[in-house]
Amino acid sequence: MQNIRQILDEHHLHFQKPLVLSEEHILALGGNDVVNALGNPATVLMKENSIAAGDRLAKEIREKGNDLIVSVGGGRTLDLGKYAATKAGVNYISIPTSPSNDGICSPVAVLTDDDMTKSLPVNMPIGIFVDTSILTSAPIHNIRAGIGDLISNMSAINDWRLAYHDGKESMDDFAASIAFSAAQLIHETCRGVNINISDEAFLEKLVHGLILSGIAMNIAGNSRPCSGSEHEISHAIDALFPGRSIHGLQVSYGTLLGCFLRKEEDLLVDLVDFFARVELPATHQELGLTDDEMIDVFLKAPETRPERYTILEKLHITDRGAVAKLLNEYNAHIAELQGK
Repeated sequence: MQNIRQILDEHHLHFQKPLVLSEEHILALGGNDVVNALGNPATVLMKENSIAAGDRLAKEIREKGNDLIVSVGGGRTLDLGKYAATKAGVNYISIPTSPSNDGICSPVAVLTDDDMTKSLPVNMPIGIFVDTSILTSAPIHNIRAGIGDLISNMSAINDWRLAYHDGKESMDDFAASIAFSAAQLIHETCRGVNINISDEAFLEKLVHGLILSGIAMNIAGNSRPCSGSEHEISHAIDALFPGRSIHGLQVSYGTLLGCFLRKEEDLLVDLVDFFARVELPATHQELGLTDDEMIDVFLKAPETRPERYTILEKLHITDRGAVAKLLNEYNAHIAELQGK
């Protein structure tokens, strides 16, 4: 990170008044290297990743004349920086310290608004700096979350194909291909073998995949290549039971559920084995949700993205008893596959 200014100069990116957005513990872990390399610019500590906080930061940037935001941290910090930079009309650089989701470079910022999460369109960063040696220190559950968010592309793409074949949406095959290739980077790496997911070489592949996901979304013009029924499930969990789990783990569970609902048995068998190898949650109980809570989540999920058509909208199950029966069948089938 000490050579960030040199790299920017080499690419003729001469910013006069950058601002660094980070958190205190991230600065202590290596973020201060960025601050020092940029000549000790103004530094803002993230306290919350809400729309209101982003609007305040954008106003501060305009008033002080900053011409660049550099976000150093996890997904919440990166999303806040993307949003504030877009609102203020300045350039943005992403420096992830945890590979927990595909927000590293996606054209979407997930921020809170009155205890609800909202996905907002934003500009992509003009640059991404990744120090994989720092990523090896990331909490293991954050790494698993990043794996879960990336592997969920497989569910999202199949939901997208479903929407296309049912005449509900158009489809961008190029964007879908990139999103699928991104997921394949780690899927193939872990196929049939046990992997140390904190290994630097693995984390490099994971980050490449997460970046490719962001590019796929930019090509599509929205999050469709990487967001289907599994993301609706996650958004519903966030809305009903905030803080119960984290995004990447929630969408990983939603990925298996989506495969089950779409009757993709071969993919489901394959992913159950993959999930076991990287220790991703396969049931709602592993996310800390009770049966009744998961029924609430299932029923609310389609409301979270009303413009989107997935297997949840196609099935359109609204009876609690029917949802309970379906979830019991899913859990029984997952247990059977895990026992093989």
